[in-house]
Amino acid sequence: MKKRLLALITGAALVGTLLAGCGSTSENTESPDAAGNTGSASGGGWPSGPVSIVVPASAGGGTDLLARVLAEKLTAKLGQSFVVVNVTGAGGSSGINQVHEAAPDGNTILFFHNALLINNVTGVSDYSYEGFAVGPHVVTDNATGFYVSADAPYSTYPELIDYCKEHPGEVTMGVEVGGFTYMMVKSFEAATGVQFNLVDVGSNSDKCTALLGGHIDIMPNQYSTAKGYIESGDFVALGFPAEERSAVYPDVPTAKEQGVDWLYNGYEFGFFLPKDTPKDIQDTFDTAVAELMEDEEVQQAILDLGNEPTYLSPADYESQLADIQTEYEDLWAAANAAA
Repeated sequence: MKKRLLALITGAALVGTLLAGCGSTSENTESPDAAGNTGSASGGGWPSGPVSIVVPASAGGGTDLLARVLAEKLTAKLGQSFVVVNVTGAGGSSGINQVHEAAPDGNTILFFHNALLINNVTGVSDYSYEGFAVGPHVVTDNATGFYVSADAPYSTYPELIDYCKEHPGEVTMGVEVGGFTYMMVKSFEAATGVQFNLVDVGSNSDKCTALLGGHIDIMPNQYSTAKGYIESGDFVALGFPAEERSAVYPDVPTAKEQGVDWLYNGYEFGFFLPKDTPKDIQDTFDTAVAELMEDEEVQQAILDLGNEPTYLSPADYESQLADIQTEYEDLWAAANAAA
């Protein structure tokens, strides 16, 4: 379902979008966005003012940096300012709620990833992807896997599985309970039959500190977070649970090529608009993003941040999210049943 951007948007698609905008009979109304700006509620005149891209994460982090790359290019392409607004708190739910409650005029857009689904499944947020008009998918981070100390008695997934089965419940795994990596660990346990001793240590950077200090035996994390420790020789990457090797880190093997039947979706980044956003605004935005993702400069900027540029149409992204949500629901239900 996922496909890389290799072909330019055709002229026919552009003409179709322009005709849709010209033929619209929607009334041109003004509504405030998340930053208090106003703009047209009709796709034919959108955007007519600044657009807020709400990021439910702190400035300077991976999600924020990706959003800023795209916001800068959207500003240049569409002629209006696309401004990143960082809304932290409640595990991302504050930002999610802000966009959900925003006027459906295209002036407030959410940029986020799978945490939108996890927050809903675990009860942190009331809204999943179904509470929004799903926009285009733009970025995949499949470079997430398990990492161990260089002196660990296992350096591959088969060795880890054998060790865990010989020492059931003894291997300590650092997680953030209810988060993305927690679901990842539960997925591995379900696929392989092993069981870890889970320790709630917090964020990805906290996991690195805990592993370096010997407080845990293994951690799930993004390669970009663990990269410095790998280069220094402190950590070893066991591999990624993806179909293919990462385009960014091609030297890291997959679990599949090690003979372990384990796949787990990485972070899938995309845009979400308020539910009742007019279709012509959604189409205008999607067309602009699709064309933007053909830009080699944009693709390289995303690669430089340790991610892969992967455009999906709103329909394909929504289908992908539905599959991921089902997986999370099953994993969360199984975890609670075993508790």
